Amino acid sequence: MKSEHARAYVYMMLLCGILISMAGLDMARAQEPAQPAQPVAQPAQPVAQPAQPVAQPAQPEDPYAAALKNLKDANPMVRRMAADQLGRLRRPEAVPALMEKISDDNVYVRSAVVDALGMLQARESVQKIAVLLANDPSEQVRQQAAISLAYLGDVSAADALIAALDDKATGVRFAAARTLGAMGIEKSAAKLGSLLKDPDPGMRKACLNALGRIASVASVPDIKTALDDPDVSVRREAIKALSVLRSPELPAVLKPKLQDSDPYVRIHAAMGLARLGDASGESAAVALLGQPESDVRQLSANVLALVGTREAALPALSKAVAAEQNPTAKAVMEYALAQMKARLGIKEEPKKVPAVQPQPAPSKAPPTTKKPAKPAAKKASPAGKSK
Repeated sequence: MKSEHARAYVYMMLLCGILISMAGLDMARAQEPAQPAQPVAQPAQPVAQPAQPVAQPAQPEDPYAAALKNLKDANPMVRRMAADQLGRLRRPEAVPALMEKISDDNVYVRSAVVDALGMLQARESVQKIAVLLANDPSEQVRQQAAISLAYLGDVSAADALIAALDDKATGVRFAAARTLGAMGIEKSAAKLGSLLKDPDPGMRKACLNALGRIASVASVPDIKTALDDPDVSVRREAIKALSVLRSPELPAVLKPKLQDSDPYVRIHAAMGLARLGDASGESAAVALLGQPESDVRQLSANVLALVGTREAALPALSKAVAAEQNPTAKAVMEYALAQMKARLGIKEEPKKVPAVQPQPAPSKAPPTTKKPAKPAAKKASPAGKSK
């Protein structure tokens, strides 16, 4: 019995020792200082790459050099645009390259080349362009040839232009007539006069315009036939062509047209007479000062500047100038009025400049006198102290 108690006592002592040891271990761990938290691993930073050099913009190609290169391109549209560009650049050194392409197999390229040669005024191209005007199968090329010859202004092409008045294409005939007028080719007047019977009123107008520019008195009989043309625009062109000529037979031709139904015909008849020193158109010009068309009013003023009288024209033109609302027309009419007054010996009255009223001198404020400052109030003596 005693031995059993002894064994139990031993076991209990062993168990107590184990528990005490475990408790001491926990206390020791609790007293240990806390370890700092380990930082979270950051991803690796990429290695910096050396900066790439900034690409420089490509230098633009010289337009002239590009056009010369493109003039040899296989694409005809590229060649056409190149010829256009060379004409616009106005570089005379491009003429040889253009001359090589004047017989290009493409219609549009040939037309553009002829146009460019005209703009560059390449006199060495006149004969080749004249050949194209006569023989090229394309109406467009022939018309462009007639136009370019006007830029070139070489009278050696006159025969080719006169022959082109019989071209089957209307556009070519128009261009030839205008170029002959611009160049003033007098030997073309007879042919132009014969075309005043052309069925196309546009062609009749183009020929009359050319005859007016050539201004040959020998053309008066032909132009007279157009004064009774059924187309009013043709009659206008005819009277304009006659109004720039100087011939003793003109007054008898122009005076009846002062009664024409069209105001443009009437005023150009009056202008033609005025240029000859004939005042027969004065009353027509005075009446036309009230016309709705501003260009007719301006022409009327110019007629009166040449032949207007003190009694009729002066008051009418003065009134028209005062009433005119169109700034351009007003300036023209004011100048015409000044011309008429100078011709009539009427001195312009100097414009009265309003007298400048003297401004009263600004009144000076009386000097301010400073009031003497008030003496500062004395502080009260503290109690218990004598003053």
